[in-house]
Amino acid sequence: MADRAANRVRERREARGLSQMALAERAGLTRQSVGAIEAGRATPAVDVALRIARALDGQVEDLFGAPGAAAAIAAELDAPAASGRAAVARIAGRWVAYPLDHDAARTAADGIVTGERRGKADVEPLRALAEVEDNVVVMGCAAGLGLLADRLNTRPGPGRFLWFPRSSTAALQALGRQRAHVAGVHLVDARTGEANVADVRKLGHAEPIALITLARWEAGLVVRREDAARIRGAVDLGRPGLRLVGREAGAGAQRLLEREVRGHGLPIELARRPPLRAAGHLDVARAVAMGAADTGVATRDAAMAFGLGFVALAEERYDLAIPRASLADARLQRLLDVLVSGAFRRELSVLGYDVRPAGERVAEVRAA
Repeated sequence: MADRAANRVRERREARGLSQMALAERAGLTRQSVGAIEAGRATPAVDVALRIARALDGQVEDLFGAPGAAAAIAAELDAPAASGRAAVARIAGRWVAYPLDHDAARTAADGIVTGERRGKADVEPLRALAEVEDNVVVMGCAAGLGLLADRLNTRPGPGRFLWFPRSSTAALQALGRQRAHVAGVHLVDARTGEANVADVRKLGHAEPIALITLARWEAGLVVRREDAARIRGAVDLGRPGLRLVGREAGAGAQRLLEREVRGHGLPIELARRPPLRAAGHLDVARAVAMGAADTGVATRDAAMAFGLGFVALAEERYDLAIPRASLADARLQRLLDVLVSGAFRRELSVLGYDVRPAGERVAEVRAA
């Protein structure tokens, strides 16, 4: 939704010598709608704001952004903002700010955090709020989610898609707190061997959650080529002097590592107290490639990205958890359309993903 207080549609329309009726015809609206927007009695949806801007040969922020410095918005803060730069999204009627630090340094910010207090932030917008409200937050550890977001953002259609790499558990928790629209998960239940359903059920979400498969992938040990002869499986994790890089608690890769360590009768402390921890599959592979560790659990595409050897340990199903009610959102419908497109499936296949189940709605999970 656009900011009513900063509406300059009438000013721009009159400067162009257009009547309300002429603008309405250009933008595909009624004259009454244009009049209500100009008077501040109605706030245009994102697509309407974009149509008005195109009809007036301008930008949305020129029409609906505040002149000069925009008024700060109050937002929930997803994490401390070290750099002050943040992406912003509107979920369930609330603004949420996501700090753009570390690997997000190349993402253009939606705003600058000017103050923090008790998990809240004041954010000075750098984009028109009509554009910011179009953001869709996708969390999960699969690099394929980044490719999906990039493909969506380079094609026309509703939604600007923001991918934040998070462990499966962290992504689910964000979904439960209404700080993400989509959560990517690969969590195998130790008791039943079932993928993802048990953890989504524990989330206790008020609405049913649909699980839609992105792909299947292989998880295993990444190793440098020169170490391939001495690290052939999880049993070799007990070798004296071997440097293991682990993942944070709640990561699917960490669960797999602990399961393999137990299964080979090795001390569980090997998995739970590794000398080094990484925040994602690519970070695990990067640590091994740089020589900071000898091995760790990641996915085949992460090994390929860094030219590493790979010892497969398990095949897993990677699902997208989406509240059922959100499936009617045009932005998420577009996400699912691109997910099953030939170009995207082909790219994932090259990276070692099994895309045959892509787009399958494998479960609908209700709270326990």
